[in-house]
Amino acid sequence: MHKTRVSVLAAVLLFLLLFSVFAYSYLSLDLWDYDFWWHISTGRLIVETGSLPDADPFSFVSTLQENENLRPKWENFVLKQYWLCQILFYFIFIKAGPAGIIILRTALLLLTILVVLWQLRRWGVSFYICFVLVFLLFLVTTQFTGERPVLFSILFTPVVFIMLEDFKHRRGKLLYLLPPLMLLWANIHGGFIIGNIMIMVYMAVEGLKALFKKVEYPKNRLALFYGITTLSLAFSYINPTGWDAFLIALSPKYAFLQKDVQEYASPFFHYLNKLQGINTGYAVLACLFPILLIIRNKKMDLAQAILVAGLFIMAAKSSRFIAFFGPVAVMVTGKETNILLQDLLKNRATKRIQKAGASVFILFLLSITVFFLAYGNFRGINFGVAKNRTVPVQAVDFMERNRLPGNIYNSPAFGGYITWRAYPDRMTFIDTRWINSTVQFEWRWINDALDSIYSEELHEGRQPLWRRLLDHYNINLIMINLMDAYGTAPELLLKLPEDRQWALVYADSICAIFVRNVPAYEHIIEQFEQPKENIYNIIIAESAYKSVYKQNPNYLITLGKTFYAMGRLEDAVTAYRYASKRMPGNLWIKKKVDETEAELKQKNED
Repeated sequence: MHKTRVSVLAAVLLFLLLFSVFAYSYLSLDLWDYDFWWHISTGRLIVETGSLPDADPFSFVSTLQENENLRPKWENFVLKQYWLCQILFYFIFIKAGPAGIIILRTALLLLTILVVLWQLRRWGVSFYICFVLVFLLFLVTTQFTGERPVLFSILFTPVVFIMLEDFKHRRGKLLYLLPPLMLLWANIHGGFIIGNIMIMVYMAVEGLKALFKKVEYPKNRLALFYGITTLSLAFSYINPTGWDAFLIALSPKYAFLQKDVQEYASPFFHYLNKLQGINTGYAVLACLFPILLIIRNKKMDLAQAILVAGLFIMAAKSSRFIAFFGPVAVMVTGKETNILLQDLLKNRATKRIQKAGASVFILFLLSITVFFLAYGNFRGINFGVAKNRTVPVQAVDFMERNRLPGNIYNSPAFGGYITWRAYPDRMTFIDTRWINSTVQFEWRWINDALDSIYSEELHEGRQPLWRRLLDHYNINLIMINLMDAYGTAPELLLKLPEDRQWALVYADSICAIFVRNVPAYEHIIEQFEQPKENIYNIIIAESAYKSVYKQNPNYLITLGKTFYAMGRLEDAVTAYRYASKRMPGNLWIKKKVDETEAELKQKNED
């Protein structure tokens, strides 16, 4: 008895230590997500006006009649679906600043892991299996630390799963909480459709089991289950957009809006193109589940197998669904692994493992220590904003301090923060809501510095398309990111330094500001103009530094493009060759190597 108490105490202490490491990791990340800023800007607008917006209030381009939205349901969904979370984020931020949001993010992610652990222990899963799987789930969540409403969906997904499971195995009252939870979820984030799908799967599977006498449910209990689940689906409809989330998710006509959005791409696309490192937690779970499915076969609960298999496929197609696959997969694989090991190891082996408890405790303790030393953030907890990484704090300070006039063309990543700081005095071109497809296309044409969308060769006497669009929208101010999420510098950024119409007046490690060479900006240009080499040198420094510790070949491609823009052809060839080594067989990179080498040879001959 004494040994059992010691073992339980040791396990509790170990998990307390583990969760402390998790908490420190979450808390040490500065507030960084691009979307957060338009969420709290919308929250502020809702609070100040007392109503939900009916049209895009932040983009001056979207409000023009010529850019009437061709996808009104999508616009309505994005404007209204997150309203409750946006108000919550707004009030927390104005009362507690970045610290309040960072603590909220940490609490939601820790709660997700905690409820998963709780369910594993309710199922009697071994302490050893729990430790490993909880650790894997933490690794999954490190990819989803963005301060967005989806954090609630990450938590609510395993909670709904546990409520549905509670009906099957226990006579608890957790299921009674399902309707109010779905009502709350449907007004926080569009991810509530995951909850609805889970409910419908359980309704179908448990109904079939009862019909074919696979499980004996008392009639009153079955009636209660269907009454509560039906009510939960009905409560989901009580939100500003009804079930538009379903229609949008299932309709292919909205797929193009997700183009170039990093989280919608397959994780395998990221891995194969070396754009992102492998998420170890997801990789292990993605390998473990199919193996268990094959071994356990018909012994695995049907509803659980369908849910995890569905989320498995969704996660393989789009990285964003890894966040929902992870918690459910951990619970199901944990239960199945525990059953499998009990069958395989029998009692003798189990007793040996129990005797080795002290050694296992030390091993787990060492693993926590090694992980923390290898991946821990030793800069401490700052409760700050990631102003040197994703948030253009200094650039907007410069813009506001010097009262830069005129319409702005901005990178989508910066749109939300500009809105938070400058709205309603200044409206943006675009942000990461991707509300209007017409504006999205035009932003991309400018960003890519396209001469024409109809032909590769620009007709003589014709202005390039990107210049015509800037003129059309009377844009005199450009705030542009140095590199996108994939490590690629915008083509526009490499064109502007060579264009006499534009002057570089501000540059830092994430952002550059150009103003048009017009009378309204004469005093700004006289006071702040920088030589064009400054922007080139910053891009070179940032991409060279990141290319050293990241395998992403785009940083080397960006180096090559920048050297080429500077006329440093030999350096450009070298950068492209290194990129080719990282992505052998890539025809585009090979073409750039051949073209630049030919140009360099011609230059040397001349």
